[in-house]
Amino acid sequence: MSHKPSLLRVVVIGSAASVAMIALAVSVGSVSLAPSDSFGVLLNHLLPIEIGSSSQADAIVWNIRMPRVIVAMLSGATLGVAGTVLQSSLKNPIADAQLVGLSASASVGALLGFWLGYAANGPKVAVVAGAVAGVAGAWTVQWLASRVGGEPTRFALVGIGAGLSLAALVAATSIAIHDPRVPDVAFWFFGGLGAATWPVAGVLALAVGVSIGGTVPFTDSLDVLSLGHQPAKHVGVNVERVLGAVMALVGLGVGASVGAAGVIGFVGLVGGRVALRLVGPHQRVAVPAAAFTGALFVTGADVIGRVGGRGFEVPVGLVTTILGGAYLVWLIARRQVAV
Repeated sequence: MSHKPSLLRVVVIGSAASVAMIALAVSVGSVSLAPSDSFGVLLNHLLPIEIGSSSQADAIVWNIRMPRVIVAMLSGATLGVAGTVLQSSLKNPIADAQLVGLSASASVGALLGFWLGYAANGPKVAVVAGAVAGVAGAWTVQWLASRVGGEPTRFALVGIGAGLSLAALVAATSIAIHDPRVPDVAFWFFGGLGAATWPVAGVLALAVGVSIGGTVPFTDSLDVLSLGHQPAKHVGVNVERVLGAVMALVGLGVGASVGAAGVIGFVGLVGGRVALRLVGPHQRVAVPAAAFTGALFVTGADVIGRVGGRGFEVPVGLVTTILGGAYLVWLIARRQVAV
């Protein structure tokens, strides 16, 4: 008898944990607020009721922290889903948007979006341009996977090498053009949520909704693909069509995330592997589990970065890399993944 959580249970527990994380994330920072004040501000804006709250609390929670939390949750969700989808479709247990070079390729489009975007529209254009570049990068990753035969270690090494080269090129370009519209070097290596706004969150939500929502109909096909591409063909799955569509959807979400929050590493690895351990390999349940895991991971890492820096902000991607890198070492040491 299986004791793996059902889809409904995953959604209920994940939603409850997300609400708790949001409450925590909007209450902590350089200016501490009581949870009751934070909830009062949120209720004022989300429900047709009037609860007394100060103008300072309203400005901090609704205009600064809430967009940041929404961008963190959306970015984490799409990166988590990308992890489980890449691990399943490419038969690679350590696949992650950053490890396979997808995040770095998306950053090329995001950089152009920031640079060529018109004044205040630059951040929104960066999300769109990142999404477009992410789709192109995802198809490139698919091609590379076929060239190396899907062997996990070789594929990871190719992705890491290509990703680091592209990331360094983007960072060097951002320095060379010296444009205030373009984020600094840290954004392209460790991400950043400090500039999150409601317009950026809105564009990101649209892209992530299409990405994750479009992936759901392919979950049964992904289960078959996880057994191998040849067996999938023998049972009637159009492998090329499914892979092309799924990779495009993954690239769309990852690219939009890079445009909104920069390169945040190891989220897909953690989201995908934790979802596998919690709910099993079936993608119908693993996809939402990975989405919640990724969202909670990124938002929690941002909270750690904001309160743990003691006067300065530690980039969210630096925290996820520290934790995710340690998790990868633990997986290898416990022989949970092949090397």
